[in-house]
Amino acid sequence: MLGKKIDNLIKMRDAGVNVPAFTVVPYEEALKDEIIFDYPSLRKVFAVRSSANIEDGKFSSFAGQFDTFLNVSRENVPSKIKQIVNSIQRESVKAYAMRKSLDLGDVEMNIIVQDMIDSDIAGVLFTANPQGLLNECVITVGRGLGEGVVSSKVDTTSYYYNVTDKVCYFEGCDNLLSSELIEELIASSEIIKKLFGDYLDIEFAIKDGVIYFLQVREITTLKTDNPLVLDNSNIVESYPGISLPLTISFVNLVYSGVLRGVCERVLKNNKELRKHEDIFLNMTGHVNGRIYYKISNWYTVLKYLPFSKKIIPVWQEMLGVKNKSYNSDDVNVNFFVRMMTYFNFFYELLCVPRNMKKLNAKFIAINNDFYSRFNDNLGSSELVLMFNELKNKLFSCWDVTQLNDMYAFIFTGLLKSRMKRKLRKTDKEINDYISGISNIESMKPVVEITKLSLQKDELTADEFEIAKKEYIRKFGDRNLEELKLESRTFRTNPELLDAKIDFYREDINRLKATYKSFSTKKVNSDKYDWLSKIYVQRSSLGIYNREISRLNRSRIYGIVRCIIEALGKRYVEQGIIEKEFDIYYLKIDEILNLAETPSNVIELVRERKEKYKLYRELPPYSRLVFADKEFDKNHVAVNSYKKTLKKDELQGTPCSSGIVEGEALVISNVCDVKNVKDKILITKMTDPGWVFLLTSAKGVVSEKGSLLSHTAIISREIGIPSIVGVKDLMLSIQSGDVIKINGGNGKIQIIKRGLNHETCQV
Repeated sequence: MLGKKIDNLIKMRDAGVNVPAFTVVPYEEALKDEIIFDYPSLRKVFAVRSSANIEDGKFSSFAGQFDTFLNVSRENVPSKIKQIVNSIQRESVKAYAMRKSLDLGDVEMNIIVQDMIDSDIAGVLFTANPQGLLNECVITVGRGLGEGVVSSKVDTTSYYYNVTDKVCYFEGCDNLLSSELIEELIASSEIIKKLFGDYLDIEFAIKDGVIYFLQVREITTLKTDNPLVLDNSNIVESYPGISLPLTISFVNLVYSGVLRGVCERVLKNNKELRKHEDIFLNMTGHVNGRIYYKISNWYTVLKYLPFSKKIIPVWQEMLGVKNKSYNSDDVNVNFFVRMMTYFNFFYELLCVPRNMKKLNAKFIAINNDFYSRFNDNLGSSELVLMFNELKNKLFSCWDVTQLNDMYAFIFTGLLKSRMKRKLRKTDKEINDYISGISNIESMKPVVEITKLSLQKDELTADEFEIAKKEYIRKFGDRNLEELKLESRTFRTNPELLDAKIDFYREDINRLKATYKSFSTKKVNSDKYDWLSKIYVQRSSLGIYNREISRLNRSRIYGIVRCIIEALGKRYVEQGIIEKEFDIYYLKIDEILNLAETPSNVIELVRERKEKYKLYRELPPYSRLVFADKEFDKNHVAVNSYKKTLKKDELQGTPCSSGIVEGEALVISNVCDVKNVKDKILITKMTDPGWVFLLTSAKGVVSEKGSLLSHTAIISREIGIPSIVGVKDLMLSIQSGDVIKINGGNGKIQIIKRGLNHETCQV
């Protein structure tokens, strides 16, 4: 053992990592009165560093305690070696050793003499963000030598690179690293991690575009034994992009209540419920204004189920979870509890269709009761009372929708598996078979708006206004990003309905053809065996009920939005907030408490608006792995790191058959979209409100999603090709590119790059 610095350099060099040439001066030689330095190198200057056997340890780093000398001439190397050895006796070193209970008499100070790299840029790469974000690398660089970066003598730029999504942003005045250098640094760090572990502090220098790695040490300050994993699979379909504090807090409230209800149904054991209360009540999280599943907690809940090792992969596929690794250790419960859990689960699963029917009837009654009593003139206390009534009524029964999702996932998974293994069917045939659900609830809003658009010339002005009001009564809460409470809908802004009708009527012939296609009954073939038919009946019923619950869910959010809008008006009148929309920057408990104890929150709203300016600049991450608790980023300013891929062919999960060729339209912010007619839509994800866009499009391709995502189901119903789960989609295609998609096999070809094709912004 020559000390970790030397040992690590040797390991890196032997693994092919580019390390500047070096020699080792052993401690015994360094102690001699006369040191002869005859290292055969063409360099005129060297770096002289310590490599003590007590440095860079897991519990004692001695960081900055021993001397390092740069740009040392050949003749001065021996004297610098002496200085480093003598630094063992420094008072600060003695004090540090005493704190760590180390005996300095056991120290062996070997010395590294290394070719000096007169770097253009130097810096440090942390393979995990030292703040506690494990799947984010941080690269901090500055011009000149690394000493200036470490000692903060030069201006630095920090790059934050999410290793899951391979996207990056930077903070600093100058963009010092090209995308190629960043990728090379990350690739080299992966090699180095295989040698020393996952969480490392790596020093490097860059000269004339060549990267040299100088030293590596472990990051010892991170807690990594029980990481918290946040993943946006599936939930991003409901909450794409940034969500404001009200929506985030309401989502937490809903999921906590609903998931606890599910666990009560399946466990029926208060002692076991209390034992894992912190998990059941923390199924969602939020970072930088974006909503995630705390997926590590979901896995814990799923492990209570029978055949969990079989169910979890099906659940992952149906949700479109890309990273399928998880802690597979079983939850620790006694035999009796496990058997009762298994029995309860199967019983509740069998009851799902009946319970979903009851839930739908109950929701209709709740919905009708609310709108018969609600008006804009209600006082704050009355509005809060209505909210609490809604919460109590729905939390007692809405949990069955989660069991219905599991019902749909399980039977769809069984169907896919059987048709592939036993019947040798292709993905196209399987998707066509599953899509034999006609007149699903989620299609009704677009069917009715199409009908309404056609009737405009047939009805008088008064009749048309009555028809519009009836449409808003039934479907006014269905719109783009409808589950964000801050989103505007046909109910909050009726002029949006007029604009949509006018858009549909721009092409009357297409409008008529679209309406005619809705009335065409889709039927499944009868040529498959009896067991496959049972599976398809069950999966179809699960999907059908899932879409009903999704439409009803949008109506629940519509009710809550009505209450919030009315409270916003009351709070402006009372001087609590400046503008009605400011209420969406408050959390749900804050809003409810203000009705009982009014206080001015104008400054609080302003602070949150400032934070959200930063959040909107940060790239979206699909997965975040925290060492402990999640946290938001806090930067002065951030800059986009631009990256493009040259892929001409991509592959995803085929969802709706058909082959089309046309112009791509990349949608980063759905609120900015004006015209999608005859375009192939390219997006990160869709939400239920996209049904209004898809009717005018040629096809749709999304980076996220699964066979049961809303994109897949609605595109099959409308009859346009769709592909989901396409890796690197947003980095490979740009608006104006001519592409060809095959919804039968999931292939995407870029036929021609657009005239304005540039790098895609992450």
